[in-house]
Order: sequence, then C-alpha cells, then structure tokens
Amino acid sequence: MRRSQFTENEILHLLYEASAGVSVAEICNSAGVSVRTFYRWRRRFGGLNVPAVAQMKELAAENARLRGLVSNLFERLREPAANPPPLPAAVGDDKARRQEQAIRSAAKKCGGAVTGRFASLRINP
Repeated sequence: MRRSQFTENEILHLLYEASAGVSVAEICNSAGVSVRTFYRWRRRFGGLNVPAVAQMKELAAENARLRGLVSNLFERLREPAANPPPLPAAVGDDKARRQEQAIRSAAKKCGGAVTGRFASLRINP
C-alpha cells in the first residue's frame, strides 16, 4: 500500500484548520490534495488529537498481531494429528481411559468437531 506524503500530525493540523473556519477548498489548494482525500482524512481522523491517533495506531498493530496468532492456532488445529496424545498411564485409572476413548470415538464420528467439557456425554450410541 502506498504511504501518504503527509504525516498524521500534518493531517490533524489540516483538519484542525478546517474546524477553525478555513474553507476546505482553500486548505486543499494550499496542501495540494484533493477534496476527496481531505474528506477521507476527516472520516478517518475525525475529532482525534495526536495522543488518540497514536493509541489508534498501537491498537491497529496489536489487532494485526492477534489476528496472526489466531490464524496460526487455527492452522495448527486443522492439521491432522500425526501422534495422538497417549492414554493416561495410571494403572487404576480405567474411568479416565474409557472417557478418553469415548471422546476419540465421538471426534471420529463428527469429523473432529466434538469439544467442550461434556463432549463424552453427547455421544450417540
């Protein structure tokens, strides 16, 4: 994406001039931008000041980072499990072993979509 030749502070200053009463056509002519660009800036930066724009930029960067993390997690979940997790190793833990087998069989029936705390209870016999 092409970067603007104006910094955010300059854009905010132009918007402040417009709110102070200078005509939009005059501002656009002096800055060398189109009226459409000016109104796009007004829609984007509206009534923000410099700290608010910095905070908005930080939030946009954080949102992009979080979207990347979520997409990585989805990719990892969609990959077929090469090595399924081992069954519980305790000798007297037969109930947990049966529950783990029930969850796996339910996951096979539903294409791996069975999730939740009571997933083993939703199994259709």
